[in-house]
Amino acid sequence: MSKFKIEDFLAYEHEHHGLEAVMRLQSVKRWHMIETIRTQTLAEHSANVAMLAALIAHTAPIEYFSSPGDISIMALVHDMPEAFTGDIPSHSKRHISGIDSLEKSVMPKQLARIAPAPSDNDAVLLKLCDLADGIRFIRIQGLDGTAVHAQEGLESQLTAKRMEMNALGWPEHVRSHVMLHVLFYAYEAH
Repeated sequence: MSKFKIEDFLAYEHEHHGLEAVMRLQSVKRWHMIETIRTQTLAEHSANVAMLAALIAHTAPIEYFSSPGDISIMALVHDMPEAFTGDIPSHSKRHISGIDSLEKSVMPKQLARIAPAPSDNDAVLLKLCDLADGIRFIRIQGLDGTAVHAQEGLESQLTAKRMEMNALGWPEHVRSHVMLHVLFYAYEAH
């Protein structure tokens, strides 16, 4: 397999510092395989995840996560490689050899540098917020049986992440705080 280079994915030859990726976020559509009432872009999704994660980190009963600012930046860039690869459903990613290498290669280094590496706790929080935004969007905007199937898959992943919180030894009051916000966001119910 040949080594991927971000230059192979750029529309503008002189662009190496990430501006093209930022510009593309507003154009890359999520859920392209599911019929929805409206389109969600990577920019909208990333902003939603960033705001939810920052709110949860800021209001957590103890300092358990990185600062809300750092969490926001991590969330804003969490899907940045998809500005170049397009939105690849997670069930497909599992079967694509080399996808991790591709995503690392197309992540603009300047954008990767501004986002601190997430701790294990931060990574779980970001994934929970990512899943909550997916559930919310598909629940409200999905139109067909494929959307129902996608929501069920996201809910299954959410359950697995809840178990990961337990395995990491999160205190009960932190788990409760996080899940209250995540579930309310996803379902608008307690």
